Amino acid sequence: MAPMTSRAVAAVLGFAIALAACGGDDAGPGTTVRPLLTTTTASTVAPTTAAPVTTVTTLAPATTAAPTTSTTVPASTTTSSTVPAAASLVLRPDGLGDALFGADPDQVVAYVKAVLGAPTADSGWADPFSSFGVCPGTEVRGVTWGDLTLLFTDSSIVVEGRRHFFSYGYGPAFGATVQPAGMRTTEGIGAGSTVGELRFTYPEVQLFDADLYGPYFVISDELTGFLTGISDTDAILSFTGGIGCGE
Repeated sequence: MAPMTSRAVAAVLGFAIALAACGGDDAGPGTTVRPLLTTTTASTVAPTTAAPVTTVTTLAPATTAAPTTSTTVPASTTTSSTVPAAASLVLRPDGLGDALFGADPDQVVAYVKAVLGAPTADSGWADPFSSFGVCPGTEVRGVTWGDLTLLFTDSSIVVEGRRHFFSYGYGPAFGATVQPAGMRTTEGIGAGSTVGELRFTYPEVQLFDADLYGPYFVISDELTGFLTGISDTDAILSFTGGIGCGE
């Protein structure tokens, strides 16, 4: 099995540092802002063509039949959905949902707030030697929703010289289950998926049993996480997107 790159090691070890912090919110300077992903869908509506009316003339029957009553049953307006709102925040190697790494912090926080509501913690801008580990740049900010933490800095391998989104961590669960629930990769793998499912979906995945913080996996330098073990019946505990903070 090929060894991990130093960037993947940094991502895995960085996620093992405690992510919970609290504080205020502060807007940062910015010049060129990498936008969130946008998708434009063209909609073409076909013209409506009225069906021709055909008149049929017949002889009147000996007995007049009762008029036929046509009853139209309206379509049900009740929609049953079990898909959680957080499912739109896809775990990606280059961002989270529609938020790309490099995007403006305020834009990213506003985007996630629109999906999940208000964050449970916000560290505010602080020294990079922080509760999140030793982070890149001269300052770092962590914004948390339950078991999801987004990290921002002013310098990373993504962007230098302005505040931006550079990493996220999802899980492990601080409660009975990982919250917000429903976040998965594009291919449908999430916290709780088995190692067998992980291996089947990502044949190139690397699994490592011996580490200071426990077994972990590497899909790519920018998408890693921790496991309960490396047998097919073990499960995924957490994900890290991007290159996070080190020890």
